[in-house]
Amino acid sequence: MTAVESQSVFVKSRIYAFVTIQHPLSSTCLPLLKLSSKWSLVSSSSPSLPSRALLDRRKERSRDSARSRRCKETELFCQLAHQLPLPEGVSSHLDKASIMRLTLSYLRTRRLLNSGGPERHIEEGRQVHPLCLQSLEGFLLVVTSHGDMIYVTENISRFMGLSQTDLIGHSIYDFIHPCEHGEIRENLNIRGRGKRRQTERDFFIRMKCTVTNRGRTINLKSANWKVLHCTGHLKVSSPTFSFPAGCAAPLVCVMLLCEPIAVPPSPDTPLSSHIFISRHSMDMKFINCDERVSKLLGYQPEELSKRSVYELCHVLDVPVVARSHRILCAMGQVVSGPYRLLAKQGGYVWVDTQATVLSNSNSNSNQPQVIICLNDVMSNIEERWIPFSFEQTEAAQKEGRRMGSPLSSRLNQKPTAQPQTAETSLGFGQHDPLQLGSRWSLCPPPLLSSYPLT
Repeated sequence: MTAVESQSVFVKSRIYAFVTIQHPLSSTCLPLLKLSSKWSLVSSSSPSLPSRALLDRRKERSRDSARSRRCKETELFCQLAHQLPLPEGVSSHLDKASIMRLTLSYLRTRRLLNSGGPERHIEEGRQVHPLCLQSLEGFLLVVTSHGDMIYVTENISRFMGLSQTDLIGHSIYDFIHPCEHGEIRENLNIRGRGKRRQTERDFFIRMKCTVTNRGRTINLKSANWKVLHCTGHLKVSSPTFSFPAGCAAPLVCVMLLCEPIAVPPSPDTPLSSHIFISRHSMDMKFINCDERVSKLLGYQPEELSKRSVYELCHVLDVPVVARSHRILCAMGQVVSGPYRLLAKQGGYVWVDTQATVLSNSNSNSNQPQVIICLNDVMSNIEERWIPFSFEQTEAAQKEGRRMGSPLSSRLNQKPTAQPQTAETSLGFGQHDPLQLGSRWSLCPPPLLSSYPLT
């Protein structure tokens, strides 16, 4: 064997040893054995392949290490889940992604509650008292400026069919109607600066509901839309010692009370004596009304037929009624808030109306047909000696001629003290009208050309 052949055999043996060490199980080792007849001579003296027992021991150690890591990770997640303020039956069935999502939301909620003062001790496992949730006609919701729901009360399942853990940490935009995205985005941001900052919030949205009117639960993909009346205020967290200034941006959240609007009651449902039901066309003209309106406002039901609500509304409350009418036509349900309806012979009463658009199920086009209004009269007739419209003046003149006293004597007559009733004992009839309707007068009046006033 010459020197050149010896050097070639040495190089080939080094290559085989490198390939065997780097890739002991690779199939590329086999073609190298067939490169030349001299390679087979070199392979007999090359290092041997690792034994199968050694490979099995390596795999077993790797599996044991991975199993140990998973056990430690699961134990840490279980400890973290038990630290959340949730019932034990709920926290024990959470997956790892849900635990992280709920933990981050809980930390942001704690930061929001502890802003502006020393951190308060929160008892471990403390829950809201059931009587507090039962007294509410809705559920509480806390939403950040980015739309993340960081807290919601557990009674949301009673109204919407969705569980508390399914909503916390998710975006509110995934559960509300696409047409209300702009409305919710506007209410989640800060309005104004300094002392002119507006923190009060009052708006309507449509949210997914998995509970039907008959109480049956359906799938989320087949969920219906339920109208919610959301009222609350905006809160900005100031930096604390846990989050010093410059380390974290202020947390901007909106704390809301969301009240679902109920469907109109059936005609056989007994109602209170200060509530009357009326049916209207889509332009808010009366179709019919029950007889309780004569005792509350002085009108006979046939006198209101084909008359518009805008004719009976106080002129200062027309923007309130028009805004509610616009929301009603867009969403199908609305709660008007307090406004004034004129009585027949002078004065007015404060009314809160809950309106619902009903469609004709027998029609193929499914076009809206009528509006059902549940009118809650909240006060006695106030300023009954002052006429606010020509119709009131004419009605007062007719009543004066019938009673034998002219209208001028009624106008000059001083108001007498009203007897103490259940309404006046609660403050009805003694409040400032502008103060009562102040939160509704902040919204700009919409265009009234779309709503016929006659």
